[in-house]
Amino acid sequence: MPDKNTENTEENTKRLVFIALKRVLGALTRLAIRYGVTFPEFAELTKDAYVREVKKSLESNNEKVTQSRISIVSGVHRKDVKRLSEANNNAPISTSKHSITSRALSIWLGDSGYLSASGDPLELERHGSKSFDSLVKQVSQDIRPRTLLDEWLQRGLLIELPNSKLKLNLEALFPSDDLETKMSFFARNTSEHISACEHNLDSSNSSYPERSVFYNRLSKQSVDKLQQSAHEGSHTLLLALNKQAQQLAEKDDLKKLENHHRFILGTYFFREEEIPSQSNTPGEEQTSA
Repeated sequence: MPDKNTENTEENTKRLVFIALKRVLGALTRLAIRYGVTFPEFAELTKDAYVREVKKSLESNNEKVTQSRISIVSGVHRKDVKRLSEANNNAPISTSKHSITSRALSIWLGDSGYLSASGDPLELERHGSKSFDSLVKQVSQDIRPRTLLDEWLQRGLLIELPNSKLKLNLEALFPSDDLETKMSFFARNTSEHISACEHNLDSSNSSYPERSVFYNRLSKQSVDKLQQSAHEGSHTLLLALNKQAQQLAEKDDLKKLENHHRFILGTYFFREEEIPSQSNTPGEEQTSA
């Protein structure tokens, strides 16, 4: 006979998951509606995600991966599993321009060879040793430095100085008017954030840092000040961690490691005008670490 207590625990857990997913899906659905993604299209994306994630789960558990097994675990019809699996296997793998930009910026902001004695990014010549050209070539041989130079100038990431050197515009690093870049960062940052939260829900894991602070019933002017403080604080934190990561990466490269690990740290700030019926307690710090 099934253990009734176990069944009740599983039912309660699923209820809590449904409540959480409903809220998260609400935000994703707003995004989908804004950009004209219909429900059938969204449902197809969800079906594809189930097939991919179940396959990854079976592989990580060293279980036999078959289309029938994926269908049983996911609830997706076997013919759809076959169709989606074949589509995923034939999907092209490409390196996006924004990833090259991110890597190049990380080096310029963290590699000692591109920093002054005080730790600020150096002004670079266009050509030669430790130049903009050498920076781009250090990241990728598939893109011409001039191509990236023109794009960065257009985005305001670079300032051309009277002495022909190039200065990194720190104030323009994070915002971007390019929808492809913004969507790419949205996808990466949101998925990684959810992965960190999902990891922390497992009590057998050591928690990752994942904290937030929440206040309501504030004036617009007060939130303006807090947003500026958040911008300055997160900017300082990310630059400092990037420098440390770059230094550690240089040391690890010399070790010729067989196993590699990765990390991501992100910050976010959200604000909106309150609905009068909202009654959250001001000053509540929300944390899962």
